[in-house]
Amino acid sequence: MGYKRKSWKHILFVFLLSFTLAVVAGLGTEILMRKTNIFIALILLLVIIIINIGFDVIGIAATAATEKPHHAKAANRVPGARQTVFLVRHADTVANFANDIVGDVTGALSGGMSASIVLEMLQTYPGLGSHEIWIDTLMIALVASVTVTGKAVGKTFAIQKADEIMGRVGFVIARLEELTGWTFTDKRRKGGKQSGDPRKD
Repeated sequence: MGYKRKSWKHILFVFLLSFTLAVVAGLGTEILMRKTNIFIALILLLVIIIINIGFDVIGIAATAATEKPHHAKAANRVPGARQTVFLVRHADTVANFANDIVGDVTGALSGGMSASIVLEMLQTYPGLGSHEIWIDTLMIALVASVTVTGKAVGKTFAIQKADEIMGRVGFVIARLEELTGWTFTDKRRKGGKQSGDPRKD
C-alpha cells in the first residue's frame, strides 16, 4: 500500500508540474509570438529547441555521472559540489524532470510554435497559400531534424563529460539556493544523513 501511495503521489506531482510548466510556457510563448515578427518568432523557436536539447544533455549526464569525483570537492567546500552529489544520487528524478517533463513540454511547444510561424507566413504572404502543405511539412521536418540531431550530438557529449556537466549544474543550483534562500538539494533523514542510496561508481 505504501508503495502504491508513493507511486500515485509521484504520478500526480509529475502531472501537475508538467501541466503547470506547459500552461506557463505556452501562454508566454503565445503572447510573444503574437507580438513579434516572423524573424523573432524563429529565434524564439530556436531557443525552445536549444532548451529541449540542453535539458536532454543534463538528464543523460545525470545518469552517466558518478558521485566519487565530487565527494572530495564537497569535503573541501567547493561551491556546487554538495548539490552535484545530491543530483547524481537522485539521477532517476533528475532524468525524469529533464528528459521527460521539460523535454516533452518544450517538444510540444516547438511543434505549436512551428505551426504558428507557418500560419503567420501565410497571412503575411498570401501568395504562398497554394504551397501551404509543403511549407507546413518542411517546417515540421526541419524542427524535428534539428532537435533529433542536436540530441544525438548532445548524448555523446553528455556521456563523455558527464561529471563536468553535472558539476556546472550543481554550481548553478548552489547559486540559485544562495539567491533565493531556498534549499532544493538538502533533504535529509533523521540523523543528518542525505536521503537516497549512494550511487555505485
